[in-house]
Amino acid sequence: MSEYVRDAEDVIPRDVLPEVGGMLHRGHSIEGDKFFLEYREGGKWTVSAFRRNWGDWYESDDGLIDWMVKVFEGKCAADWMPEWPAVHWFEGSS
Repeated sequence: MSEYVRDAEDVIPRDVLPEVGGMLHRGHSIEGDKFFLEYREGGKWTVSAFRRNWGDWYESDDGLIDWMVKVFEGKCAADWMPEWPAVHWFEGSS
């Protein structure tokens, strides 16, 4: 996977698991962004991404759950992640 990621996108700065110290490739967006979890000091896994439309590397200090909550609330990555509806299909409307 590391070779595929490195060859496809030279902006991605680190190896991917199973390489020692590699990131966990956890998925991609409909736009072709690639999402990773990176292991940090103290045992924390944070969110990073290759932003395809921007052609750059994004790093966050948030873990996956905190990052996703912020994305859904429009408090982070609002300039490149999809805009979310005010009420999601799994929530009832008031």
